[in-house]
Amino acid sequence: MLTKLVAAFNLAMSLGAFFMGISMLPFMGMFVEFPPEWVGVMPFTSWPALAIYGMVVFGIGNAVAAVCGFTKKTRTCFVATISLGILLSLSAALPIVLLGDWYLPLVFFFILSFIQIALGLYGVFSKHKTDSQASKGILNQ
Repeated sequence: MLTKLVAAFNLAMSLGAFFMGISMLPFMGMFVEFPPEWVGVMPFTSWPALAIYGMVVFGIGNAVAAVCGFTKKTRTCFVATISLGILLSLSAALPIVLLGDWYLPLVFFFILSFIQIALGLYGVFSKHKTDSQASKGILNQ
């Protein structure tokens, strides 16, 4: 059950990354102009570059972690979840370090990364039967 919950969370994270990435690509709304104070400081110089990074790393990465969870590769799912949570946390911290400013979306990314790391750690260190171990009869009751 825990593996499916973590896989569902990873799937939601993947869909969110693709949704945000696609919304950043057409240069509309708040993503029309890349902030000039970020150019030369941040590793990205445009919204589409940031969108592609987010969709490739977090969209595809979380999708792979979700597939691992739904296919009963529990250990891989939990380790990938922790890794992606740490990467999201580091990616959210990068603008704070480089620009010295907090932005409101970063708080949301930190909350999501904390949830992702916590779910992965709980899964790795859980003493409960995991779905694949229960189906294989590895653990005794």
